[in-house]
Amino acid sequence: MEITGCDIFCVSHKKPIFLPALPYQLISPQIDSEKMAANQVIVPDEIYGHLFHGRILSEYTQLFWLADMLKSYEREKRIMIFQYRKFLSFRYGKRVSSNIPYAYACHPEEANFLFPTLPELQHLGERLFLGPKLKVRSIAHQYASCHLLEDFSAFIASLGAVPYFTAKRIMNFINCKILFPVPSLGVHRIDIFITHMELLRKVWQSFSENYYIHRSGYQRRVGGFLLERLHSFLLFEDIFEKKSIPVIHGQQIVVSDTENINPTV
Repeated sequence: MEITGCDIFCVSHKKPIFLPALPYQLISPQIDSEKMAANQVIVPDEIYGHLFHGRILSEYTQLFWLADMLKSYEREKRIMIFQYRKFLSFRYGKRVSSNIPYAYACHPEEANFLFPTLPELQHLGERLFLGPKLKVRSIAHQYASCHLLEDFSAFIASLGAVPYFTAKRIMNFINCKILFPVPSLGVHRIDIFITHMELLRKVWQSFSENYYIHRSGYQRRVGGFLLERLHSFLLFEDIFEKKSIPVIHGQQIVVSDTENINPTV
């Protein structure tokens, strides 16, 4: 829903477990109640076929759909994206997570208070609003510490088949020392968001056709994990190399009853 030139979307598999202070549109693969809400759009996980299924790509299936929908919008406009239990705040939470040091674990009531306000979004002006900037040994090393290195290696191989990914650019991605966790969160400019989603879709097409291996449990969302790292790198390029995006960095808020934030499977 539009608010001061910034449309707000909750892109998630369920409705928020807190009460956002501003109107938004829920983009979800299924109805999360007995009756579909007026602000909900159903985007099935299988909308782009089985290799682009939400079980593999997580929210990137719905993000691809959102990018397609936004092509009819003015390219200079902005959108804000959050998830059912995650969002970026201009303010700090009270409790740093015990297992995710860059995130704040908040009860729903505190999250209601920390959600961006209209004056805060208006104060952004032309700037974008992104999450914390983490320093890592390398994106490759960081991925291997959480997921399967063989998937990342195959992902790198698939980049060579995608136009504009030169050997130098691929090496820059592998060795990048900056990571934006959950890079889709925040306020993005529509033209940049569409460009990034189109490139991510091409890369996943290349990977899924040649290298994808079905994973179970937590690793089943291999596509989402890989695309998150590349999405982060695309933002890094625009911000630090092309220097084309003025940015404010916010705090990542996760609604959780405990300081230990449990991952979803």
